[in-house]
This record gives sequence, structure tokens and C-alpha cells, in this order.
Amino acid sequence: MLVRHRLGVTAAAAAMAVGAGVVAATPASAVITGCTHVYVTGSGGHRGATVTCKGDGTSRFQAAVTCKRLDTGYEYRHDGPPEWAWPGGGTSTVWCDLGANVIHVGYVRLS
Repeated sequence: MLVRHRLGVTAAAAAMAVGAGVVAATPASAVITGCTHVYVTGSGGHRGATVTCKGDGTSRFQAAVTCKRLDTGYEYRHDGPPEWAWPGGGTSTVWCDLGANVIHVGYVRLS
């Protein structure tokens, strides 16, 4: 993020030096804070988790879980839908396949 900000400032300074009329502003670093999760059980016994994150409304995230099959022990990852991290919080829900448990919950910052 710092490199992108520096490039934006350098481009703005160069544009002003040559008398350009329009300068694009680079947004400040996006913020995601206060992420929490809750385990959920859905129809037919599906196991999953909801992840809620707060932010300044400029960042997106998605829930990510590691699932473990009960019959074979195979572990795999599922990602939830992308959501915005609003000041009031945004929530992404992700599910494991039927017959699997959630063994780790996290989130992925997308922007």
C-alpha cells in the first residue's frame, strides 16, 4: 500500500509540475478491524462459520475455513462470498461439505 501511495503522490507532483488540470487522489490505506467468527450449523447438518469484520467501508474480505472430512480425514479450504467491511460490520458465511467439520476459521482481505 505504501508503494502505491508513493506512486500516487509522485504522479500528482509530476502532473502539477507540467500544469495538468486534473489530478487523481490515491485513497488512504484501507482498514479491517475487529473480526470475529461464530460457528454455524445449517440444513442437513452442514457445518460452517460466519466472519464479521468492521472497517472504513473501503475494504473487502471473505471468510475462509479449513474443513476436515469425518470419513477420510481429508482437509480442504472453502471461501465465503466477498463482503465489505463497513463501520457497522459486514458478514461473510462459508460452509463445509456435508460430513465435514470446521477446524480453522479465518478471513482473506481482498482490497
